[in-house]
Amino acid sequence: MIGTRMMDSVLGSLDIHVNRRYLWSDSSTVLCWLRSDSRRYHQFVAVRVGEILTLTSADEWHYVPSKINIADAATKWKEGPSFDPNDSWFTAPEFLRKSRDEWPMEPAQNGSETETELRSVFLYHGTVPQPLLDFNRFSNWLRLVRTAAYVLRAVRRFRGEKFLRPKVLTKEELFEAENMIWRQVQNEAYPDEYTILQRNLTQLSNPVSIPKSSPLYRLSAFVDGFCVIRINSKLSAEQTLSYGLRHPILLPRLHPAVHLLAEYYHRRYLHGNAETICNEMRQKFFIPGLRILIRQVSKQCLTCRIKKSVPQPPMMAPLPQARTQTMVRPFTHTGVDYFGPIMVKQGRSLVKRWVALFTCLTVRAVHLEIVHSLSTQSCIMAIRRFVARRGGPEAFYSDNGTNFIGASNLLAKQIQDIQEDCAVTFTNSNTSWNFNPPAASHMGGSGERMVRSIKTAMQAISDHTYHPSDEILETVALEAESIVNSRPLTYIPLDSSEEESLTPNHFLLFVKPLEPGDIVLIVDEGKRNGWIRGRVAEVTKAADGQVRRAVVQTKNGLVVRPAVKLALLDLRTSGRSGTTREGGCCGTTEHNGVCSVPPVDVGTDHMTNSMTLQ
Repeated sequence: MIGTRMMDSVLGSLDIHVNRRYLWSDSSTVLCWLRSDSRRYHQFVAVRVGEILTLTSADEWHYVPSKINIADAATKWKEGPSFDPNDSWFTAPEFLRKSRDEWPMEPAQNGSETETELRSVFLYHGTVPQPLLDFNRFSNWLRLVRTAAYVLRAVRRFRGEKFLRPKVLTKEELFEAENMIWRQVQNEAYPDEYTILQRNLTQLSNPVSIPKSSPLYRLSAFVDGFCVIRINSKLSAEQTLSYGLRHPILLPRLHPAVHLLAEYYHRRYLHGNAETICNEMRQKFFIPGLRILIRQVSKQCLTCRIKKSVPQPPMMAPLPQARTQTMVRPFTHTGVDYFGPIMVKQGRSLVKRWVALFTCLTVRAVHLEIVHSLSTQSCIMAIRRFVARRGGPEAFYSDNGTNFIGASNLLAKQIQDIQEDCAVTFTNSNTSWNFNPPAASHMGGSGERMVRSIKTAMQAISDHTYHPSDEILETVALEAESIVNSRPLTYIPLDSSEEESLTPNHFLLFVKPLEPGDIVLIVDEGKRNGWIRGRVAEVTKAADGQVRRAVVQTKNGLVVRPAVKLALLDLRTSGRSGTTREGGCCGTTEHNGVCSVPPVDVGTDHMTNSMTLQ
């Protein structure tokens, strides 16, 4: 091997191309190793032969007798090495100068194989018993046992045994069938150990120990009278216990028959707790990794999978655009929901009433309407009352209630037929209706949470009045609406120097302070129609930033009045922006050049005079 490495190194450092190489050895054994399969020899020889054949080929090796092998001059000299330049060590052997026919020939007795360093081959001769049952063909433990019992009964009949057997399997036949199954399972899982234990049963004087590599080495295993492997437990000496508890049957966890047995116990104890099944099986069997087997059976059980199945919700979605849209008025995006019924006293009878809850998805304000029935027409009337007070929204969001679906269908039909009464109600703001999927109440969670808040407020206001009248119910609903709209939407400050928390009423009951250019009515003693109108020229603010008084330009000149005596008209004159304020004259932001509220003329004394809006 060292010479092969040297040859490869020398040839790698030369620029000369070598057409053919000749390698010589005086060891016939080495040449046999090179010409045979190296895997048949011990590892020491196999590794080195493999490296030699990696760098060379077997046909490049030739035999040279030891007498003319010049390599021996450096290792087997008698008088010391010769440094004569004419020595064969420097000039090479004489036969290399001759023709190839005159080269040394390998002895004929040297074959291509040798027994030196040959691996030992062991041949095991034995009889492999054929299994009587194929456990993979069964899916039920009881069916497996009964099948084995019928097979054993048929075997006896084939052997010529004549005895009367009832049609129904007896206890003894089922017990014998189970023992046959245990023997086959143990023989398939522990064949060597089973053979050793059976031999020890008959040769008590010279028992054979189980190998240390066996999984049964640390167990005190033995074979009982039915040739079934059992374990000596710590309770073996307690005679009051059953034989199966003192000496449980050893079974492997991964065998298909043991899996069927665990499934049988799992169904027998009604798919119960794993510890219960484990305790019951341990009364008769010793199964390494029993809890793992029981968990596997429970995971594969269809009944348990159905009983324990839970939804797998996806990652939480971001808030929809309707919840985060800015620069829109309240109830632009409105959620609709019903709650009830509420029993109302009408005369001597009780009738049902429902409450329609309209929730602003942006500012979280609520609006309540009393509904007398769950019909589509009542839903339409409630929506019309809502629009009349809050303005038409851009979109409605609701669940799949039949009344909402009917309202949406009627809305589409009325828009298609251009019926003027509902078109006025629903199409001013291009209203659309969006339905949440069925049984998806969490998608309307903003409205569902408001239902609970409204119910809590109504119960506190009603003073435990179980059957109010229609008038009381409407009053209680509106008061509850005001209370819920007064809840803080932001953090409540504890420092009095901070501003108050933001509530939905700040958007619904918006009060704008007086500013220069505002049109106001000066509230004086006398009739309302005699109040003088004017334009605010200058305002004076107090230390808290609130406007306390203002200088008003009237037709009679400048007058100074406190802010409590000035009624703001929500209008702008031509000198300002030329438009109405948000939610101004008619509650909408778009007029298309037409408005039913008369404009203001500062130079006119009375409200009834005609005016034009710039």
